[in-house]
Amino acid sequence: MSSSEGTTKPKKSLAAGMEGYRPVHRLTPLLRVWTFGVALVTIALFNFTKPVFRWLKEENVGVIEVAWALGGLVAALLVIFGISQIWWRRSGFKLDDEAVETRRGVLTNEVRTVRYDRMQAVDVVESFAPRLAGLASVRIEAAGGASAGLDIMYLPLEEAEEVRREILRHIRATQPDSKIGRKVSGEDGEDGDGVRQLVPPIPIQRSLVGTAFQMSALITLAWAVVPIMTDLTMAAILPVAIGFLPRIWRTIDQSWRFTSSTDGNMFYLTYGLANRRSQSVPRDRVHAVQVRQPMFWRLFGWWTVSVVVAGYGSEGNKSTGTSKLLPIGTWQQARDVVDALGPLTFDELIDLSNVDYRSPRNARWVSPIDWKRQTVKVRPGVVAVTAGTIGRWYQMVETPHIQELSFERGVIQRRLGLAGVDLDLVPGAFSMSCRDMRVEDAIELVNTLRARELPPMQPVALPHDSELSGEDPGRDPGSALDEHSEAATRPRWPEQAQRD
Repeated sequence: MSSSEGTTKPKKSLAAGMEGYRPVHRLTPLLRVWTFGVALVTIALFNFTKPVFRWLKEENVGVIEVAWALGGLVAALLVIFGISQIWWRRSGFKLDDEAVETRRGVLTNEVRTVRYDRMQAVDVVESFAPRLAGLASVRIEAAGGASAGLDIMYLPLEEAEEVRREILRHIRATQPDSKIGRKVSGEDGEDGDGVRQLVPPIPIQRSLVGTAFQMSALITLAWAVVPIMTDLTMAAILPVAIGFLPRIWRTIDQSWRFTSSTDGNMFYLTYGLANRRSQSVPRDRVHAVQVRQPMFWRLFGWWTVSVVVAGYGSEGNKSTGTSKLLPIGTWQQARDVVDALGPLTFDELIDLSNVDYRSPRNARWVSPIDWKRQTVKVRPGVVAVTAGTIGRWYQMVETPHIQELSFERGVIQRRLGLAGVDLDLVPGAFSMSCRDMRVEDAIELVNTLRARELPPMQPVALPHDSELSGEDPGRDPGSALDEHSEAATRPRWPEQAQRD
C-alpha cells in the first residue's frame, strides 16, 4: 500500500526496517512508563531520605562528594534516556490508503492495524505528564469493542491535531456518508456552520460542589470521621477510600471545563483536568439515554445525562473516554442535550402523566420509597423507564437496540403477583429494567417488544475464490461457494457483527 499524498516523509533517524513509518516523539518511551518512575521516586523519598541525611551528617560529606553523586545521577538518567532511544527508533506509525498502522518493540514487535471503514471516532487525548511537555496522543475507536482501537503515542499537540484531520479525511474518502469528524476535518463545520453548542464550559465551582455532594464523596467523608469518634485506626478508611476515590476523581476529571456541541450527527466533547481530551460521539452509535438527578443535586437543580454507546464498554474504561454527554448541568442544558439525542424529547421523557404501565400499590412492599414513580412508556420505536423519588432517573432505548428480553420473578414478587422485565443492552454506563410490574402487564410488555421492528440484516461479504480453504485449483469455483454459502451469507445483526 502506498502512502497517501501530503503525508510527511519519515525521518531518517528511525531504524532499518521502519521505512514508510512516521516517528513519534523521542520522549514517548519514558512517558509511557512515567507513572512507574513516579512510584519509584516516591518509594525512595519515603524510605531513604532520612537514612541518607543521617549518613551525610555522620560522614561529614562535603560539596565534592555531593557533586559526584549528582553527576552519577545525571549519568544514570542519560543512560536510561539512551536506552529508551533504541525503543524509540523501532516505534512509529503510518497512514496508508486503507488503514492506520502502528508498530513498536525491539525484542518483540507489536503491529496493530485499524481500517478506515471500521473507525468510529478519532480523539486527541492530552494525558497529564505528556501535556506538561506539550504532547498528546491520537486515540482511534473502532467497531468491535474497547480493545479494538489503537493509540498513536505521543506527538506534539499541533501534529496530533493534524494527524487526526488526516485520518478523518481518509475516513471521509472511504465512507462518503460517514458523519465522523465533519467539524474537525473542515467539511461542513470547521467554520461553525451547522454546529450548535449544547453545553458551554462547566464552571469549576460546579464541578467541585457537584462532586462533593455526590453519595460516594459523602460516604467517604463520613467514614473518615469514624476513627476520630471511635477506637478504630486510620487503616479502617482504606477500603472505603480505595472503593470510592476513583469514582470521585472520575467525576471531577470528566466534568472539568466540560464543553459539548453537535452538528446533529456527531457530539463533540472537550473535558479533563489531568487528561485533557477532545472526543467525538457518533449519534448513530448511541443505543440508550439516561437522565439522572442525584438526591443532593436536587438542591441545586443539577442533572447528568449518560448514554450507552456501542463499543465503549463500561464507564470505568478509561481508553474509550466518557459516556456522559452532560456530567453536571442545569435543567435547561439537560433538556437541550436530550432533545438533540432523541428519540423522545426531554418533556416527553420526564412526563409521568401519560404512561402505559405503573407499579401497583402492593409494590410498596418491595419498593417502599419509589413505587409510585416506577413507570414504563412504550412509543413507536422506543421504550422509556422511570424510577426513583429521592434520586430520580429517566431512561429510554430505541427498541431495535434491545439485545434480549428477560422476564424475572423473585420469591417475594411471586407472593405479591409482581414481575420484572430486563431490557438487555450492549455493555455501557447503565442498564435498564422495568421493575415491579403486574404479571399480566409484564407479559404484555414482553409480547409487545418481541414484535418490535428489528434493523435490516446485513450479509457478510464472501471471500475471494482463491481464499476459500481447501479449494482444488481445477474445481469449479461455484461448487466451492455452494459449500460456504450458508455460513458466509448468513445475515447478522449489526451489534452481533460488532461483538464478533
